[in-house]
Amino acid sequence: MELASVIIITKNHSSFLKRCLNNLLNQTYNNYEIIIVDDNSSDDTSELVNSFNSDKLNYYLNSENKGLASLRNFGISKSRGNFIFFTDADCIPTSNWIEQGMKLLSNDEFAGVEGKTIVESQNFGVSTHFVENINGGQYQTCNIAYKKEYLNKINMFNEKYDLAYEDIDLAIRIKKISKIAFNDNMLVLHQLVPWNIKRLILNSRRAKYKVLLIKEHNYNKILKYRILEINSLFQVIFPFLLPFYFRIRSVRDLYILPLMYIRSVIHRLIIWKTAIIEKIFII
Repeated sequence: MELASVIIITKNHSSFLKRCLNNLLNQTYNNYEIIIVDDNSSDDTSELVNSFNSDKLNYYLNSENKGLASLRNFGISKSRGNFIFFTDADCIPTSNWIEQGMKLLSNDEFAGVEGKTIVESQNFGVSTHFVENINGGQYQTCNIAYKKEYLNKINMFNEKYDLAYEDIDLAIRIKKISKIAFNDNMLVLHQLVPWNIKRLILNSRRAKYKVLLIKEHNYNKILKYRILEINSLFQVIFPFLLPFYFRIRSVRDLYILPLMYIRSVIHRLIIWKTAIIEKIFII
């Protein structure tokens, strides 16, 4: 049985990480290790990891606040397996997650496999769940696995994408030399993370990296009539639509809507600024 390596990047997510590790430590596939790369958390993440007292867990604390791509590359460098699984601290993989991934990774035709992600959501206090990638093709690191040999062939994650879309960039480069399969039985539940000011600001900054994807890979399929993220444009023009776009957990969360509008404006400005710098026509 081949060794699989699971890599998780975390920062101040101990409450979510606990549920993630509970499931990961009870997998139907037996030969695996879990590598946790902590991006300088200030919560009790290290104490949580130690409390599991499992020899499958390998914990690394980064004190330099590096970007996501750099942290994932560090995790890969510490891995011993030839099959690298990625998920996030706020995700809960099913008990057969690794087993389902290994079924397709054992096929020489594929360099990687993407699983189905179910997102937990709440709108005005009503809990809902929806499938984020019904047919695959999103390649997010919350639910994907690769053969290490292919990660090494493309020099792993591009550290220019330090905040977002490092996973999409990697998948585009992988697909130039091989294929990525989709297994809808490789399931992960993406837990609901409430909105706050810091998260809103970080989310708005992600827009820059979508523009870089378009420039670097001619990734025009994410454009509609040369408009990037048409929803965010509508949010700026029609603010009353904001409650329908964001996951409002309760009526109390309505107070954050003005901040969400500011986030949408900043988001558009970053898109336009980056497009001008990169000399791309994007509305």
